[in-house]
Amino acid sequence: MKTKLYHPDGLSNRRFLTSLSVFVAGTILAALTATGSSNTASRSPKSKGGGLPRSATAVRGLPAGAQNFWTQTNGPQGGDGIALARNSIGHVFVGTQGGGVFRSTDNAETWTGINNGLTATNVRALAISSVDHIFAGTFGGVFRSTDNGNHWVAVNNGLEFPFVISLAVNANGDIFAGTFEGGGVYRSTDDGENWALVNNGLTNTYVTALAINGAGHIFAATFGGGAFRSTDNGDN
Repeated sequence: MKTKLYHPDGLSNRRFLTSLSVFVAGTILAALTATGSSNTASRSPKSKGGGLPRSATAVRGLPAGAQNFWTQTNGPQGGDGIALARNSIGHVFVGTQGGGVFRSTDNAETWTGINNGLTATNVRALAISSVDHIFAGTFGGVFRSTDNGNHWVAVNNGLEFPFVISLAVNANGDIFAGTFEGGGVYRSTDDGENWALVNNGLTNTYVTALAINGAGHIFAATFGGGAFRSTDNGDN
C-alpha cells in the first residue's frame, strides 16, 4: 500500500495566491478611496470670487473675525477686577481685590486709582444711583462717593454685618446690600446713611448677587439656596 505524501509546495502556492489576492484588493480599494477624496475636495466650498475655500467659521455661519471680539484694555493694574459699574456720563469704575477702585473717563483707554477715603480696598461690589452717587461694597462695609469717586466716606450705620459682596439700587434710590453668610440683605432708604436688615423669608443669608427689574422687584441670588424674590421693596 502506497502512502500519499503531503507536498509542501502546494501549500506554498496556495499561500502565495491568497497573499496576491489580498494585495490586489487592497490596491483597488486605496485607488477608489483616493478618487472619492479628490471629488470631495473639488466640491469644497469656495469664496464667491472663486478663490480659496471659505473657512470653517464662515461655513458654519459664524461672523468672520469673531475671535477678536474682545480687546484687552490698558489696566487697571492695581488688582483682580471683581466689580464693574458705569455712571450716566459713561465713566467706568472697576472694583478690585486689594487695589480699591479705578476709574476710566475715556472708554477704558486709561485707568486711575481713586481711593481717597476708601480704607477697605477689597471691593466686591459697585452700584451707582440715578444721581451718580457711587457705592462700594467691601469687607469693611459700604463706602459712598458723591463726587465721581474722588472722595469716599464709610456709611455703615446699622450695617451690623459689614462683609458686603453685592449691591443694587432701585429707581427710587433705595440701596440694597447683600452680605456673606450671617447677614443677608440690608436696605437703606436715605442714600446709605442708615441701614436696616430685611430678611423676612430669606432663608439663605449668603447673598452673592442682587438685581432689580423695571417693576421694582428685587432678586437675590444666594450661595447654595437658589434665588429669592421680593415684590415689596425687600419687606418680604
